[in-house]
Amino acid sequence: MSVKINEKGAWPKVCVDCEVVLNPGKNCYLSMFNRGGYKCKSCKKEQSKVEHVKYWQMPAYIERKAKYIAEYHKQEGAGVYAIYEKDEIIYIGESSQIQQRIIGHFSKHINKNHWQSPIPEQLAKGKIDRKDLYFEVLERIDDDLTRQSRETYYLDKHFNDNGAYPKFNTYKTNTTR
Repeated sequence: MSVKINEKGAWPKVCVDCEVVLNPGKNCYLSMFNRGGYKCKSCKKEQSKVEHVKYWQMPAYIERKAKYIAEYHKQEGAGVYAIYEKDEIIYIGESSQIQQRIIGHFSKHINKNHWQSPIPEQLAKGKIDRKDLYFEVLERIDDDLTRQSRETYYLDKHFNDNGAYPKFNTYKTNTTR
């Protein structure tokens, strides 16, 4: 009697495409493994490229996706915000689209050909942990000049209260006072 690949009760489970032994959470997605989708991450990625490429070539899909992303980024609106690591303010900034800026700050992507915010660099190097980070909108302001002056106000207030600027506000340092 022969045992079929990934038959109920047969172990170990293997990828149905490349037959590599699956280790949930390491080389295959746990959610797929639990519901019987026995594909390794690399095979699933290749499948997704083939299945989703047709959508990205459709102009209507591209427009809907761009509109959705634009609306998502406008959810928080404009204003001044603070990023905390545990309970310490590590950055104070301003943006016309706070949500988009926060996503950029909390990303681990490092672009070596472009000016890089120090927070993603520290995340990518493992020097800070994303689970310890959160943000707070200090003030909602649409006007650019007012928003920039309020950012300076909050930075100076932090300096007066703590004797230093937040550690990731590199353009505002103790030497500028």
